[in-house]
Amino acid sequence: MPFKKVQKITAWSYSRWSQYEECPAKAKYKFLDKLPEPGSPAMERGSAIHQLAEKVVLEKRSKIPEELVRFAAEFREVRRAKGVETELELAYTRDWEPCDWKDWDHAWVRIKIDLLVPIDKGKVLSIVDHKTGRPKPAYAPQLELYALGALLRYPQANSARARLWYLDHGIISPERHTEGVYPQSAVPALKKKWEQRVIPMLSDKKFAPRPGNYCRWCTFSKAKLGPCRF
Repeated sequence: MPFKKVQKITAWSYSRWSQYEECPAKAKYKFLDKLPEPGSPAMERGSAIHQLAEKVVLEKRSKIPEELVRFAAEFREVRRAKGVETELELAYTRDWEPCDWKDWDHAWVRIKIDLLVPIDKGKVLSIVDHKTGRPKPAYAPQLELYALGALLRYPQANSARARLWYLDHGIISPERHTEGVYPQSAVPALKKKWEQRVIPMLSDKKFAPRPGNYCRWCTFSKAKLGPCRF
């Protein structure tokens, strides 16, 4: 009987890591087995609003749509800034060297930033991730990773300030100006922190299920006739 090679996750993103943290089995079904996962109205709406947000920044004379009106002042301020980047795709190798997003052989981590605004002649990088739906408290690791990605791209910057814009509620998180700020000097520690964080995912060969309340909505659950035993 031929030996069956064990599949492992070899490249990651914040989304991939967070889904693994929720349930390793779900990550396997989705990213290794590539089983189809149906969309939802919430996902489709979120995607549409992200596109609206990019359009508002790029088309400076366009009207602020109703979906973004709670951040009208912020979007107008972004329009006045120079060097703004939207839907910024960053990819790095295992040694944190920059590479092409589609370099399937070398890209180890991929980071997609919704909005990056250089402030104070590029000394400060303002990073924004757009969120739809209710505010949640579990996004601190995402802000760390996005700040790391931006600081690696712009080593001349002194610091990065990462924020979440909850577009449906007009809430910016974190609220305190001292939170979500990462100096360039923090890059080595952030690298090491993420290298340690992803070890369980990248070394996993079993992908054991981690049952919880979210099983009720999981496409791969037993109740939805999926491959999982839960």
